[in-house]
Amino acid sequence: MPTAIRRWLPLVTLLVGASALLLATDRAAAVRTVPAVAILQQVSTPVLDDAVAGMIEGLAERGFIEGKSVAIRRYNAEGDLAQANAIAREIVGGPFDMALTSSTPSLQALATANERGRPAGHRLVHVFAAVADPWSAGVGLDRSVPLVHPPHLVGYGSLSPVEATFRLLLAIRPGVARVGVAHNPAESNSRRFMELTRATCAARGLTLLEAAVENSSGVVEAVQSTISRGAEVIFVPGDTTVVSVVESVVATAAKSGVPVFSVTPGKPDRGTLFDVGYDFREVGLLAGRVAGDVLAGTDPATIPIGETSKAIPPRLTVNLAAPGYDRTVWRVPDAILRQAKVVIGPDGRRDQPDAMMEGPFDEPHDPAAGTAR
Repeated sequence: MPTAIRRWLPLVTLLVGASALLLATDRAAAVRTVPAVAILQQVSTPVLDDAVAGMIEGLAERGFIEGKSVAIRRYNAEGDLAQANAIAREIVGGPFDMALTSSTPSLQALATANERGRPAGHRLVHVFAAVADPWSAGVGLDRSVPLVHPPHLVGYGSLSPVEATFRLLLAIRPGVARVGVAHNPAESNSRRFMELTRATCAARGLTLLEAAVENSSGVVEAVQSTISRGAEVIFVPGDTTVVSVVESVVATAAKSGVPVFSVTPGKPDRGTLFDVGYDFREVGLLAGRVAGDVLAGTDPATIPIGETSKAIPPRLTVNLAAPGYDRTVWRVPDAILRQAKVVIGPDGRRDQPDAMMEGPFDEPHDPAAGTAR
């Protein structure tokens, strides 16, 4: 090889390599001309499904329409925490401009993967919803200052009103004394609900019969244990593990003639006597709009962490055909029925779209406040 050619060969090789890299980059950009968004939910339940549907609807309201102006890929861990963590790592390492999560475990999995998988300043923008109490999730939020949060992380907390729910319980059956509850203490959202439930029951003189579970396969046995100890009614808190098998909870309690109530509205005819909480399509809609604003250029660091209670009111559904509802013992007053968005009766379903629950909806025995008020 001539000396001149050998002298210029490294430079030519470098230029060829650089040209190939630029060409590959241009082709990749040409292939993906719209933002790419990943959505992770922890398990298949009507509540979390509704939240995801609302997120997609909220994005569309802001002009980011699935399949047209945004590419969306959905992931579901199907209740497996290890799988959620693996999916979160895949999302963080993938070709996404943003991730949305539905549920507290999904929020935590993605936030952890984001922190470990990317350097500060280059983390994936993350918008969350369907999280009861994000401030207790360990993801860097400050309950008293909504603008204190990681600059890439925003979303909405949706803590259903526990005190108001138990106020309805006592209006329906003033003489109730023992409430059973199964819960997974590994979930920060469940721990938060249990703090409020314990404080509320103590203030109202109710005996709370608890049974801890590690996964959904232990829920039925846990519910049975509270009934064997004298539970007259079963409470389902905002616990992803328990809610994922709420139909089994209802069926188990029904065998003993025990009704079930919850703070996680789902299908009104699923068998719970009454449910208080938020329409999770609307919860997801709030987060989807925020996500759309961020994709349109809003700096997420300038967006405060939102509270669903300040944006939409909680809703009530009542099922007078619920198993375990003995009309000689339990009676839902007409004043409560008028507050319900949906009433299921022996003759079918009655929708009352203009119905509103009566407040207050704050937590007068909120442990986060330091002392009972």
